[in-house]
Amino acid sequence: MSKYPSSEIICERRDGVALVTLNRPEARNPLSLTFADGLLELLDELEADDSVSVVVLTGAGSVFCAGAQLGAVVSPDGIDSEIQFRNIRGFSKIVQRIRDLDLPVIAALNGPAVGGGAALALACDMALGTDKASYFFAFGRVGAGANDMGCAYFLPKLVGAAKARQWLFTGATVSADEAQKFGLLLEVVPSSELIGRAMQIAQSVISASPRRAAAVTKLAINRAEDADLQTCLSYEVYLQTFLFTRNEHKDRLKKLLSRLGSA
Repeated sequence: MSKYPSSEIICERRDGVALVTLNRPEARNPLSLTFADGLLELLDELEADDSVSVVVLTGAGSVFCAGAQLGAVVSPDGIDSEIQFRNIRGFSKIVQRIRDLDLPVIAALNGPAVGGGAALALACDMALGTDKASYFFAFGRVGAGANDMGCAYFLPKLVGAAKARQWLFTGATVSADEAQKFGLLLEVVPSSELIGRAMQIAQSVISASPRRAAAVTKLAINRAEDADLQTCLSYEVYLQTFLFTRNEHKDRLKKLLSRLGSA
């Protein structure tokens, strides 16, 4: 088990899956001043570990992530603008790192994802949650805009522009059932089954394709969000041609042809 600053992020590797837990339940797992550096360091380590193919991200206790640590990351007395900028940019780097990461990331929402916590969940490749999970777009209650950590980018793509505008402008709390209805959550499961189900989904990813092939699929999906069809198709040709040169492709193809030949 790996530990990061103040043990606020812990990681356990299980059969090709890295279970990453935000581990400050007494403070509702906030985005602290040390959080960004710790998570970025861990993600770099996991990407370099060939034994890991999928990341599951969850929270300890009853809250997934409460967003920025009040009084530290934001303060009513104000914070030097340069320091403030560096802190907020650190959280934005997390979002970009998750998107660029070779490994698919599954958010397992054990409870509310608030403000920047909601943005963190939105940045993941897939999400599921318990009936206690929710997305709370709470930025306005501290006088901030709902344009934090990619919220204004991801949410319209996931639920449509009209619904995203409604939720972001009104600071909505979106229940687990409503989140599933609009595609933010794949499934809503009992609390006791959350991590087990997330691990099952992770193992299905591992079974479906080799590590590099899954990375290429993630890359193509993310690029397609902002590219026209012709660009996307041309990009896919190069990616697929690269995969066809790899031993994982050749080995799986041989096994498939062998099974078909014996059928």
